[in-house]
Amino acid sequence: MSKLQRLIAAERTTFSPYSSLSPESISRIALKCRKDEVADAHILIKQLKAELATVPDWDGDTQDDIWRAIEQYRAILAKVRE
Repeated sequence: MSKLQRLIAAERTTFSPYSSLSPESISRIALKCRKDEVADAHILIKQLKAELATVPDWDGDTQDDIWRAIEQYRAILAKVRE
């Protein structure tokens, strides 16, 4: 597990892994991100997009889960850049 994934997991200790991160959690994660975590987020987004391309059209739940993960990483990246 990468440092970025550990940071996200730490913010979810009291929540379901399927719940969205709060804006406060995203900000706390972003504050701890350095260049390796930023690179990792970009890589994970690319991997998720590749996975999304393989999901059948009828599997909307899986597509939604993948998009939620992508948006989570984008939100973290947006806060890192602020």
